[in-house]
Parts: sequence; structure tokens; C-alpha cells
Amino acid sequence: MKKLNIGFIGLGLIGGSIAKGIRKNFPETIITVYNRSENSRIAAYNDGIANIITDSVDDNFKDCDYIFLCTPVEHNIVYLDILKNIIKPDCIITDVGSVKTNIHEEIKKRGLNKNFIGGHPMTGLEKTSYFNSDEKLMINAYYIFTPTPDSDPEKLTELKNIISAIGSKPVILDYKEHDYLVAGISHVPHLIAANLVNLVKDTENENMKLLAAGGFKDITRIASSSPQMWQEICSVNSENIIKLLDKYILMLNETKEELQNSSPDAIYKLFEKSKEYRDSF
Repeated sequence: MKKLNIGFIGLGLIGGSIAKGIRKNFPETIITVYNRSENSRIAAYNDGIANIITDSVDDNFKDCDYIFLCTPVEHNIVYLDILKNIIKPDCIITDVGSVKTNIHEEIKKRGLNKNFIGGHPMTGLEKTSYFNSDEKLMINAYYIFTPTPDSDPEKLTELKNIISAIGSKPVILDYKEHDYLVAGISHVPHLIAANLVNLVKDTENENMKLLAAGGFKDITRIASSSPQMWQEICSVNSENIIKLLDKYILMLNETKEELQNSSPDAIYKLFEKSKEYRDSF
């Protein structure tokens, strides 16, 4: 593969992990980094991850072949207007946000369809920041791409090859399908975990907290994620989340009725069905 010039706007957990994977597998790559936190920028430079660090999104990015937008979902939009006047004609902007519809719509408004390939690595931790990033986080993770109708197939192939080299598994999806799927397997589960934790908290019984063991901790681990990040994600994907929450609430009400009606067979079938499907993962 040719020597690449890659930019990162935002270098937190995900951006840092991708950058570290690229540096490890493509050591000749020129990596340019902007991050609001000076500490992260300096650390990336001192670690040998970044060749160029900057305190603003400026002409340092003009020669980039690819630019990864790795800031929170709503913040990524802000940088599009800046980048539109900086990037070279064949530069590809990609993002790592867990919601795709909003950025695809903003890309189209700005006439940047040929310069954009949406991205979403299906990985993460409850902890954030560059200092918790690790190239191993990307290994065996599904990495979803949502190209536009005008995305260059050769650029998409090259981007897939980069992501495959750092250990991830590229998957191509339509951006609207992506947002519905992740609402079910990621966004709704975060809301369920948060509400389950608050259910225990609101009982105001410290013994319940004391006895919360492996099962409860496993199912609520993601409730320790960033409140700001998840507030933004849920806001921009609310339509899909509400559709699936309605279905989930209906299922809970059915289970409640089965318990009220003392229907052991129905409860058994609930657990049997879920076990069979979960075991297929």
C-alpha cells in the first residue's frame, strides 16, 4: 500500500485506538492530530503516534488522504464546514459515530458525498480518553462502513484494507439500516441498563446494592459509560430507539401479565427462546 497521510480530529478512546493500530501496521504513515485536550495531543506525539499535532483544524490537514472524525456525534458536524475548504479533491472524510443518518444528511447538504464514507467501529469501553486507547481494542471488532452513492469504490476498498490490517472486520450497510440495527443492539440496551441501575438505586435499600453480584454487574456494565456521549447518541437516533422501546415495553407487559396469571409454561418458553437464540451468537 502507498504511503498514506491520515488525519484525526478528536483522539479519544476510539480515535486513539485506530491511530495506534495504523501506526503499528503502517509505520510510514503521516498522522496529523487535532484534539481539544492538549495533554492528549502531546501524549500522542510523545508516543510516536502523531507526526503533526495542532490546536486547530487548519491547513495541516490539507494533504490528508483520509480524515477520521472522532469527536462526539453532534460535534462532528461542526468540522465539516471547516474541512470543506481545506481538503484536497480526493480526500475521504470518515467518522466513527454510532449514528449515521444525521451526518449523511449534513454531508449531502454540503455537496461532500464523493468525499465521505461513514464508519462505525463496534467496540468500546466504559472508560474514555486517549490514555485508555489501545490498538487491541480494534481486533476482531466489526467495523461498519456506510458509503454514499458517490463514494469512490477504490477509496472504499483501500479504507477497508486499512481497517482489516488493524484487525477489524469491515461490513457494508445502508446508513438508515445501520441506525435501526444499532438502536436494537446498542442504544436500547444502554437505556435498559441505566434504568435497571436506577431501579435498584431508587429502592433506597443498601442491602440490594450490597448483594448485587456477577449477573447484575454483567448486565449493567454499560451503565458506567459517559452520560454526555449517550445523551447525544439517544437524541440523534431517538426515532429508531422509540420504535424498539415500544416493542420492548409490550414484551415486558406481556411478561408481567403472564406472571400475574401464574403461567409457568409461558415464562419457561420466554427463557427457552432467549437461551436458544443467545447461544447462537
